[in-house]
Order: sequence, then C-alpha cells, then structure tokens
Amino acid sequence: MAIKLKNRIDNYVNISDYQIMARLPIIICINGRSFCKVTSLLDKPFCQKLSDSMLSTMLKLCIEIEGSIFAYQYNDEIVILARNDQNIDTNPWLNNKIQKICSLTSSIATQHFNNITSSLINLMGDAFFYSQVFTTPNITEVINAMIYKQQQNFHISIQLACYYELLRKYDKNTIKEMLTDLSIDEKIDLLNQECGINFNEYPTSFRRGSACYKIPKIVDGIIKNKWIINSELPIFAKDQLFLGNICKNGVDLFRGDNIS
Repeated sequence: MAIKLKNRIDNYVNISDYQIMARLPIIICINGRSFCKVTSLLDKPFCQKLSDSMLSTMLKLCIEIEGSIFAYQYNDEIVILARNDQNIDTNPWLNNKIQKICSLTSSIATQHFNNITSSLINLMGDAFFYSQVFTTPNITEVINAMIYKQQQNFHISIQLACYYELLRKYDKNTIKEMLTDLSIDEKIDLLNQECGINFNEYPTSFRRGSACYKIPKIVDGIIKNKWIINSELPIFAKDQLFLGNICKNGVDLFRGDNIS
C-alpha cells in the first residue's frame, strides 16, 4: 500500500516537473518585483548605488549558475545565457529542471541583492526577484534576444529620463499627456527642450545596459578566463561580433589587450 501511495504522489509531482530540452542554449531572466515601489526613495532616473548592487547580483548569478557564459543587466532585470551543449558529455545544470532553475536563481538574486543593499541604499522594504527560463533553437537567436533586450532598455531608459526629469516641473497627469504618442526622437528632443538635458550624457550603463562575461587574464603566469563587468557596451545590433564571439566561445577572445 505504501509503495502504491508513493508512486501515486510521485506521479503528481513528476507531471509538473518540467524539463528543458537538452542541448539548447538557455536564457534565464531574473526580474525585480515591484521595484518601482521598492526603490521609490532613491535618486531617479538613475541611481549609481542601485546600479552597482544590480551588477554585483549579476556577477553572483554568473558564478553560481553552471554553464553561464554571458549576462546582460538593465533597469531591474538580469538576463543570463547558460550553455551545456558544447560537449556531448556536459551535464545540464540542475538537470534542466525548470522549477529548480527558477526557484534557485530567484533565491540567489534576492539574498545577494538584499545583503549588498542593507547598508548601502535605503529601500522601501526587502527586494524580491522572480525568474523565467526559456530556450532558443540556436546561438543566432540568443544574439537576437540580447539585441531585443538592449533595445528594450533603450526605450525604457528614455521613458524614465523624460518622466522623472519632467516631474521636477509638471504633475504626473500633465507628463502623461506630454509623452503620449511621442516617438523616441521626439522624447529625446522634449527632454532637451524642457529640461536642458542631452540624453546621451547619461551614463552608458543607463542607456545601453551592462554585461558580465569572461576574458583571458594572466594570473601567476597562466592565462585564465576571468569574469569581468562591462558598463561601456557597444550597441549590440551594430556590433554583433561582440556578442557572437562570447556566445559561441564562452569568452571574449578578440580583445587581446585585456590579457594583462
């Protein structure tokens, strides 16, 4: 009887224990929950201390996630690329089980971010993160996904810049009307005309996001691949070689001047 009961309960569990198809690139998106409220006391539209905390969380995730080779961070989102398809003998992290990947990555991000920010910035309560995982059929689509994420960041950063800079002069309803149906270029012009601010003078990390990946470094006379954070990213759509090199090789090999 006990064995039958065990099998029945295990069957319930297994039905919902979904797995990602093997030997496909994995993308994990980790987002902050209700960050607009959590970060309401911080400088807007850009807070360097908040950005530094997100970058530290991104690096922590890259270190903890087996097979991770690239991460992109913008606003309250961290996007991780993990690969286990380079070698037929490579074992997938957490056996490619979606629930485990999502729960563990969100837990890592939540714990690390709150530890980092506890004495650094003034948040409105604890921050929490949630995760979503999916696959792409090939590396080309991984690159396209990262291009899309950077383009999304560009749109969000312009919207945030306009909203919070105009908030110094107008009420929320007026700002909403001013921004309705405006194109990207029109929003940039509005920011300049109303606030005297050139959007391109914001930090590159605010406009283009930041990334974490490995580069060759000489350590004790031996070349080793070490994680770095890059907050001066190119525009991915214009420099696809940058993404392609890292996504395919797992390391940025082209920038040989970094080997020092």
